[in-house]
Amino acid sequence: MPDTIDRNQMPRPGQPRPFNFPEFERDELKNGLKIITATKSNLPLVNVLLHVAISPLDDPLGAEGEMNLLSQLLLEGSKNSTSEQIANQFERIGAEYNTHLGWNGFFFELNVLKEHLISGFSLMSELVQDSIFPDKEFDRLKEEALVGRLQILDMPGRLASEHLFRQMFPEHRYGLPIEGVEESIANIRLHRIMRFYRDNFDARNATIIFTGDITAKEAFALTKNYFEAWRPKIITTEVSDDFFPSINAPVTVVHKPGAAQTELRIGQFLPERSHPDFFKIKLMNEILGGYFLSRLNLNLREKNGFTYSIHSNLIYRPAIGVFSIAAAIQNEFIAPALKEIFAEIDRLQADGVTDEELQNARGYLTGIFPTAFETIDQISDALASIITFELPDNYYRTFREKLQMVTREDILETARGYLAQDEMQVVLVGDKEKIVPSLQDDFDVIVVDSKGNPIE
Repeated sequence: MPDTIDRNQMPRPGQPRPFNFPEFERDELKNGLKIITATKSNLPLVNVLLHVAISPLDDPLGAEGEMNLLSQLLLEGSKNSTSEQIANQFERIGAEYNTHLGWNGFFFELNVLKEHLISGFSLMSELVQDSIFPDKEFDRLKEEALVGRLQILDMPGRLASEHLFRQMFPEHRYGLPIEGVEESIANIRLHRIMRFYRDNFDARNATIIFTGDITAKEAFALTKNYFEAWRPKIITTEVSDDFFPSINAPVTVVHKPGAAQTELRIGQFLPERSHPDFFKIKLMNEILGGYFLSRLNLNLREKNGFTYSIHSNLIYRPAIGVFSIAAAIQNEFIAPALKEIFAEIDRLQADGVTDEELQNARGYLTGIFPTAFETIDQISDALASIITFELPDNYYRTFREKLQMVTREDILETARGYLAQDEMQVVLVGDKEKIVPSLQDDFDVIVVDSKGNPIE
């Protein structure tokens, strides 16, 4: 049978399949604890996500990483149970659970069958309200954090990302990783963690999100039963927005002797997540470097073979956004790769995009959009983003519609208005002997060690 498909032509985006983000209801206890419920009854499962507005921004100066250890210690023992008993109780009911700290807050997540929801939720509330922070577990977790920092030295991609943010936020908590660095972890003290937990953990704007086989009435009754005595007060945490970009900063080479390739990171500031130009920025980023058919990937991977993959990303933290480019580049191609990256930005700002590029990128984002909400925990995470970034309740239901409103003229205006090459920081992690000579003719270069100290 003859092949009737023209394999030289990329398939055109089809019509997006119908999708509606689940409706959700809001409620609130008298003590101020907020409740969000998204009912999805196709499976007898419930995801519970507790958000508390503490973050690394609450770390004491010089002891960065303290809030991260607090989030881990919550699972290590309560007034009624040891860490081993807690793990056994969750395992007995087949529950998945974890705590984690992000820049947008603390999260306690529980996935459990509906029939075991009361048991799991009861244990969750016990850990949140009655943790005891055992000395032995504190010492263990602190030591693990220090060992983890040593392991970072063998992770050039992670080193590159950390050094980029250290340069972009030299005097702000955002400049250090969530878990802190070796020097700050050594200064973490258990008595401060316990005092913060006692005085502040129940004094922050808190929300519990229920997604799955549960009604809003059931969620309210369950929360009232176990959290009515908890007293979260609404406190507004001010986040400094005094972020000043460095102009024409030198290329920073973080020396990693013997590195077979170079990890590249480029970054600059963008407006905060709730900015009205978000959808324009989102599509601009997608076309430039956000997916496989992006200009950067077609140039540096497909045309020139400098890298296996290159991506540009949008990273959001409270009060600020970051545009970043990441790739692992063969050492001998690092200088031409940098030139091609900046040339693609120049071309985007000069000529804009074609109808086909806009259609393909929009089709891609529209097509993959429903895959971000296939599970109840994904839906809970999306609802948490509405809370933490203060997005409108209909944000996900109008997402694809707003993408359709972006025009070629919008992309050109956005590229010219927001991409600023003289503000872009460049960090390279690699062997200075192999990459610095090729850079010096075209770039101002400084060389530092893994801690950021200058190397002659």
